[in-house]
Amino acid sequence: MAWLFSNIQTLDEPKQDKLAGKVEGHYFRDALSMPLNNPSLSPSQLQHAIFAHMPSWVTGLMRVRNSLVAHLGFEVGADNLAPTCDELNVGDKAGFLTVIEKTQDEIISFAEDKHMIFYISVLKQTNQVIVSTLVNPKTLIGRLYLRSILPFHYVIARTVINNAIKDKRI
Repeated sequence: MAWLFSNIQTLDEPKQDKLAGKVEGHYFRDALSMPLNNPSLSPSQLQHAIFAHMPSWVTGLMRVRNSLVAHLGFEVGADNLAPTCDELNVGDKAGFLTVIEKTQDEIISFAEDKHMIFYISVLKQTNQVIVSTLVNPKTLIGRLYLRSILPFHYVIARTVINNAIKDKRI
């Protein structure tokens, strides 16, 4: 399947982004790097370019996920990660996420419920963008949920990023 996403490189756990300092206990961390073809975009604009264009099948899966996990105490706000505008500020919503940090090179959004804390970082570098995810489960249910969704995360993250590359949005 890696050949489908040949422009996307899986990285070791990044140490240069601000998510590195948010790791707690049992956690999941991944990072994907892709070429930056439009260096004038800010990290916020890059987040918008990637996540504001979810395929309908992803939105459908999020709806199913929300209906299944709502009874377990998981946060089930919006069905997507789509920012409402392309230049977000701290406190703004990006789908079910809230922007908590923003610098010239990086934007971090998160969501929290009683089972886990979920973060996304979009880090802009000279010729690449690194999208990184961190999940800090707080409960056994959070850890079990995380294990069950990882196969979906792998495919969805790479598909959404690949679509942004293919459509020349980043």
